[in-house]
Amino acid sequence: MLFRLALLLAAAGTARGHASMIMPPTRNAIDSELPAWSKGQHPETGWIEPYNCACTNGTEAECNSGQSCFWFSQGCTIGCEACDGQGQRWPSWDHCPGMPNKPSPFYLDKKYWTANHGAEPGSYEDIWRFNPWRAPGKAPVWDACGMAGGTHTEVFNAGAYNATSHAKQGDLGSAVLKPRPSGTVWKRGTVAKARWQMTARHGGGYMFRLCPANETLTEACFQATPLEFANTETHRVLFKANETTVPATLVKEGPAKGWMRMPMPDYDPHPCDYNVTEGEHCLAGCPGCRAPWWAADSACPTNCAAKFPGLPKNAAADPAAFPDPLGGKFGYHEYAVEDELRVPATIPPGAYVLGWRWDAEMTSQVWSSCADITIV
Repeated sequence: MLFRLALLLAAAGTARGHASMIMPPTRNAIDSELPAWSKGQHPETGWIEPYNCACTNGTEAECNSGQSCFWFSQGCTIGCEACDGQGQRWPSWDHCPGMPNKPSPFYLDKKYWTANHGAEPGSYEDIWRFNPWRAPGKAPVWDACGMAGGTHTEVFNAGAYNATSHAKQGDLGSAVLKPRPSGTVWKRGTVAKARWQMTARHGGGYMFRLCPANETLTEACFQATPLEFANTETHRVLFKANETTVPATLVKEGPAKGWMRMPMPDYDPHPCDYNVTEGEHCLAGCPGCRAPWWAADSACPTNCAAKFPGLPKNAAADPAAFPDPLGGKFGYHEYAVEDELRVPATIPPGAYVLGWRWDAEMTSQVWSSCADITIV
C-alpha cells in the first residue's frame, strides 16, 4: 500500500517532458495569436494528463508560446525507418529490432550521458541505449517541425493538442504551420542568440539547424546546415527578475560532435514503465488514469529496480555525476535558456527557417521547433 501511494504521488509529476524554442518566435507558437493563448495565457491541454506550455522568456512580461511545447515525435529509437507513436518507457526497448545498418548504441561517449551513469555501456543495466540521445540525429521524427501532440491520438506519457484553427492532434508541422515572420534578422559572420524553454526534463541534448525557407522542411534539409555554438562554456539562464549562467557541455568528438548536452539533469525517481498485471490497474495520478479509461496500464511509472530485477535503482541522473546547476531551487516553466550561435559567413543571404531539435535520452521522444528568420 505504501508503494502504491508513493507511485500515485510521484507519477503526477514525472509523466511530462516538453520543451520548445521561444526566441525567435516559432511557427509552433501560432496559437498564441488566438484569444485563449494570447498575452501569456496557457490553458491546459489534454484530458489524460492536462498540461500546458507556460514559460518565462527572460524579463519580458509575457511569454507567448501557445502550444509550442506539444510539437514533437513519440516512439522514435535509433536507426528506425519511422516513429511508431509508442512511448512506454520499458527498459531497453528497441522499436525496430532487426533493422539493418543501424548506428551503434555506443555512438555517444559515456561522458556525455545524462542518466543512468553507473551502467556499463551495452549491458543489461544500460536501459536507455536505443533512445535518441545515444546517437543524436539518428532517430527518425514524424516531421522536422514536429507533430501536434507527438502521436496521432492522445496517450499517457506523451502529449495532447487542443484543436484550433491552426492545427489538431496528429498534424505535421511542415504541412500545416505557415510561414510566420518573426522580424528576426541575422547578419552573416556574426554571433546570434536563440532561447528555448523546458517544462520538464528527460535528459539528452539538442542542436540548432537552418533550412532555406523556399525548400521543403525535411530533416535532411536541416541536417545539412547545423549551427555551431559560439559559447561552448556556459548557457545564459533568464528568470523573470534576474539571470545567471550555468556550465555548458558540448560534444567535442565523434559522430555526435557539435550537439549540446541538456544543462539540467532529470532526477525522476520513477523513470521506467511496466505493464500492469491483467485485472489490476495503474494508480498513476492523472484524470485519464481512472475508470473507465485506465490510460496508464501499459505504461505505469515505477522505480526501475522495483519491477525489473537487476536494474539499477537510480536509472535517472546521478547527482554526483550530473549536479543540478540551479541547485534544485527552480521548477519547470520558471526560466529560459539562451545560447549564442555562429551565423555562417558564407551562407547565401535570404529567408531561412531555424530549427531546434532536442533528442531525449530517458524517453523515445524528439522535440522540434521551427522559426522564420532572415539572414543578410
